[in-house]
Amino acid sequence: ALWEDTKTGSKWAIVNSCYFPADLPEVVGRPCSPESNEVYESNHGSTVRAGLVQGTCEVLPPNKFKEESERRIHSDNGSQPLFLC
Repeated sequence: ALWEDTKTGSKWAIVNSCYFPADLPEVVGRPCSPESNEVYESNHGSTVRAGLVQGTCEVLPPNKFKEESERRIHSDNGSQPLFLC
């Protein structure tokens, strides 16, 4: 969700964070050898200033990640980062 505070003009977003395996506590289960660009998506929404969002990325399930990765190898476009969830 995106919105603007009409009183202050501040722009806000509700985002769900994604974490790289190294960012997770040791008690959280994960594969022994994570894939390159693998992230874990949380279901916790946080409200942040829209200016803090670093950019868009795609987080895909394994089969779609493989398909899109292979497509990108054969094309030369500057698309957004791609992550495996």
